Amino acid sequence: METKTIAVIGAGIIGVTTAYQLIKSGYKVVLIDAEGDVAQRTSFANGGQLSYSYIDAMASPALIKKMPHILLGRDPAFRVNLFPNRKLLAWGSRFLLNATSKKEQQNTCDNLRLSLYSREQMQLVNSELSFEFKHRLSGKLHIYFSAESLQKAKARVKQKGEWGCPQEILNAEQCLDLEPSLAQLNEPIAGGVYSLIDEVGDAPRFANALLKKMIDQGMLETRFNCRVTKFIKKESLIDAIETTTGIVKADAYVLATGSESLNLVEAVGLKLPIYPIKGYSITVPATDKTPDVCITDMAHKIVFARIGDHLRVAGLADIGYGNNVDESRIDYLINVAKKVLPQAGNYDEVLHKWTGSRPATPSSVPIIGRAGTDNLYLNVGHGMFGWTLAMGSSALLKSIINQEDSPIDMAGMRPSDHGVI
Repeated sequence: METKTIAVIGAGIIGVTTAYQLIKSGYKVVLIDAEGDVAQRTSFANGGQLSYSYIDAMASPALIKKMPHILLGRDPAFRVNLFPNRKLLAWGSRFLLNATSKKEQQNTCDNLRLSLYSREQMQLVNSELSFEFKHRLSGKLHIYFSAESLQKAKARVKQKGEWGCPQEILNAEQCLDLEPSLAQLNEPIAGGVYSLIDEVGDAPRFANALLKKMIDQGMLETRFNCRVTKFIKKESLIDAIETTTGIVKADAYVLATGSESLNLVEAVGLKLPIYPIKGYSITVPATDKTPDVCITDMAHKIVFARIGDHLRVAGLADIGYGNNVDESRIDYLINVAKKVLPQAGNYDEVLHKWTGSRPATPSSVPIIGRAGTDNLYLNVGHGMFGWTLAMGSSALLKSIINQEDSPIDMAGMRPSDHGVI
């Protein structure tokens, strides 16, 4: 029997892991991306954290309470540009519907179920393959500067424990015992929430290692510097795709791109509830005062992660802005880092500045499954959790394409759960 071919559109961390899972199942894969290599955009310099415990939905009652301040430009962590943008208004209205307490809890629970499965899949890949991507079990600590904020966090810690993800509430002294470099903090903290299972790793290095493995197996064709311009539909199937380097024909097609490619599926009748949320990062040399534990400053919504001999500082959420690097946002990251953990990195030697448009759904839960035609599959909408959820999402999609029983409950992740059919 002839081996089936699947075209995967998008070579970020989601597309590359999807291609890997499909090749493991015996498919030939054509991996297509507009860039010249894998993981060149949103995956390139993300926070680096495999945050299996911290995948809470963005839409929440707490965020809605802050919305007047955000819209007035008084919350530095968030920016929203509503005018003139009909797509954002449509996405935003669905975002608000997901901001109730009940919906936020359900969306977070759905993401947590997927993230814990993704952790299992990452462990499986690490046992199967031997390559270095600066991966380590780091643990993650959310630090709180106010007792009130820490107290509010306790309810979610209790919930996550019930959902199978244990965390610890630590007082200030326990936080310092866990991570002595916190002695450099510019002001005292009330305490923190610690998760042992969270990890850190270099996503582009991982993607390139998987790429080499797939090429060595002889089951992968890459088409880089190749932009998909059109789906060619024939009856209930995608017959081929038109690209800037020619026609590509396959037995099935997977969309694993960011929000900039959503117009492709609109041509086959799909409207995906995805909008880009722009994030930023800087990478600087690490020092002997760089925390080994990944740190999230909950007051500023900024993360600090040691990746090898570098420190990655990442965060911010700009909604409704362009794709260019805004130097004022980079300056904000540097200033916060110098203020909060002044000795953790050499902030005067910025090695890399990054911005990425993270494709988010209103629920913060990705869309995984078949939709639109009989041979079109989606693995999209992971927002800021792409690196964390990649291995689990790709394994789920593989099971769907193979028509196997799902290894986990996919409630919240199916296209129909997002109003997509």
